[in-house]
Amino acid sequence: MIPATVLLGCALLAVAMLAQHSGIMQRFAVLAATGRRSAKIMRSHGASDFSKERAARILARRMLAHALAAGALLVVVALPLIAAIALDPWTGVPTRAALTNPAARLTILAIGICLVVTRSVIIPRVRSPRPSPRHSPPPLRRRLQWH
Repeated sequence: MIPATVLLGCALLAVAMLAQHSGIMQRFAVLAATGRRSAKIMRSHGASDFSKERAARILARRMLAHALAAGALLVVVALPLIAAIALDPWTGVPTRAALTNPAARLTILAIGICLVVTRSVIIPRVRSPRPSPRHSPPPLRRRLQWH
């Protein structure tokens, strides 16, 4: 059960990393914004029914395109976990059984919590912050001037 737990934990970490770096949340945010825009157009009182229908058709096509793109990206992000579960019969590692084992699930949860603590608490303290030109203090000459 230990190899299956490690394999599932690594697959879940890979899914988390892919989700973070793929921009999947932005895809779903664009989809939600398009839906809100469509609802706003339907609520407008000054437009004719023909223009509302035309705008609704255009936005429906856009929403379909955004939904397909977000769904495809979601499948790509979930591929490591799908592969770990689907390759169970060929590899001999009981990943399906590990999904229902409480000890394995708690171990995977502990791995995830350690990852979150490491990424949010420890790593920012180790890295030195780079001064960006946007947030750097103004030159001394400008700070001493009275406005």
